[in-house]
Amino acid sequence: MYALKRMAAFGIDFAVVFVPLGAFIEYFLSSGPLRLPGPLGRMAGMWIWGASLLAPAIVNGILTGLFGCGLGKLVMFLRVKDSGGDPPGIAQGILREIVKLISMSFFFLGPIYALQGLVARGRTFYDDWMDLDVEDLRPHGLTETQKNYRKYMREQARKARR
Repeated sequence: MYALKRMAAFGIDFAVVFVPLGAFIEYFLSSGPLRLPGPLGRMAGMWIWGASLLAPAIVNGILTGLFGCGLGKLVMFLRVKDSGGDPPGIAQGILREIVKLISMSFFFLGPIYALQGLVARGRTFYDDWMDLDVEDLRPHGLTETQKNYRKYMREQARKARR
């Protein structure tokens, strides 16, 4: 179940953050108001392509670094944390997303290696390299005692806020 939640979070990030932001950058820089004429425009095409891939990774990395989750992980109730239990920080969050982007660009090796690590060990290789962990905030298969304890702790937190 955990591996499916991680894959769904990546799919949500890709569909909601990467595709629209990348398409916006591609449109704005290639055919929008900053369109460059002739050979200069063709030369800038490679930079536009790189920016349309890198900008969403940076945005998602900043969100992951500051809050411990991007949009996909927020929806799937997952949180990235470092060894101290805190969000990883902006630099490590951006580095994580860039490494993930580069590894996923290798069609066979990257996704298969990440999926193998996720299913076998519960951690992807890039999380191992950076000593990060992705915590499931709503794990599947809790016992009744665990569910009651979580309910009790939520009620105590609500009472403390009043």
